[in-house]
Amino acid sequence: MPQINLHVTPEFEQALEALVRGRGLASKSEAIRYAVQEAAAPYLAAPRRDFSLLQGLLGRHAGPAAKRRRPMADLEREIDDEMERALRVPRRAPVRADRGRK
Repeated sequence: MPQINLHVTPEFEQALEALVRGRGLASKSEAIRYAVQEAAAPYLAAPRRDFSLLQGLLGRHAGPAAKRRRPMADLEREIDDEMERALRVPRRAPVRADRGRK
């Protein structure tokens, strides 16, 4: 097991000792492992995100075609369409500007 040396403040050591006592842990090392595992749990459980579709879209707009600039709305629409196709999301009707006005 790798070893890590850690310099701590007196307040940190008091908190660490409180964690050892409060959780009934065998050592400060065990308390540090416990605290890090608890803190890291949400990050370890989070699904990994796949950005390959976006990378493909960005790559498509690089090179000679990138010289002629397209309106940002066109690019956003294209990305939305690609993502909906990839996720198989049903196409939504566009929102009308006058909707809800009388």
